Amino acid sequence: MRARGWLATVMVVMVGMMGGAKAAPPIAGIVSAASLVRPGDVVLGNPNGSITIVDFYDTSCGPCRAMNRRIERLIARDKQIRYVPIDVPILGWQSKLGAQALVAARQQGRFQAMQTLLMSQAALPTLPLLRADAAQLGLDVPRFMRDLTRSATVRAVDAALQRGATLGIQEVPMVYIGQSSVPGAMGYRDLRWLVRQAQTPEMSQVATTKDHS
Repeated sequence: MRARGWLATVMVVMVGMMGGAKAAPPIAGIVSAASLVRPGDVVLGNPNGSITIVDFYDTSCGPCRAMNRRIERLIARDKQIRYVPIDVPILGWQSKLGAQALVAARQQGRFQAMQTLLMSQAALPTLPLLRADAAQLGLDVPRFMRDLTRSATVRAVDAALQRGATLGIQEVPMVYIGQSSVPGAMGYRDLRWLVRQAQTPEMSQVATTKDHS
C-alpha cells in the first residue's frame, strides 16, 4: 500500500520443465527470503523451519493487516514456516509510533501480542491508545512508555525503514517467500500455493501481474 494507492505484481520464479529439463541458471536480481534474515530479527513460527517468509509491512496498512491474518493462519497450519515480520512504517507518524510500540513491547517479550493487537484495532496508534494497549496486554506500562520513545527505539525503527529503502520497497506489504517476492496483498490460497512452490526444488521464477487498485 502506498499513500496514493498501490499495484501488486506477483513475482514467482519457476525453472525446470517437464521431461527432466535442467534447472536454469540463477536470475539476476532475485532475492531469497532466507538471505534477508538478520541476527536480531523477530522470528515467529518455527525458527528452524524449512520455508522462510519475510514480510515487510506497516501496522497502519489495510492490505498488510489482511496479509497478517492469512500468515498467522498459515503458521498455525504449517509447522515448517519461519516467519520474519519487519515493520517499515512508510505511511506517516502514526505508523512510526506503531513500529516503536512493537520495539518497546519486544523488550518485555510481547512483540507478537502487541502486533496482533495493533493489526486488529480500527484506530491508529496514539500515545493514550498505546498506554491502554500496554495495560491490556499486562505490560509494565511505565517501562513500556519509557521504551517507546527511547533513542534506541527510534534508531531501530529508522534502521528498518532504511532496510526497506535499500531493497527498493516503496509499497507494503512486500512479502518474500523462498525465491519469490510479492508486492501487495494476496489471498490465502495464493499464499499456500507459493509456499508449496517454495518447497519444490525445481521452482524459481514466474511473473503474474494483478491490479488491486
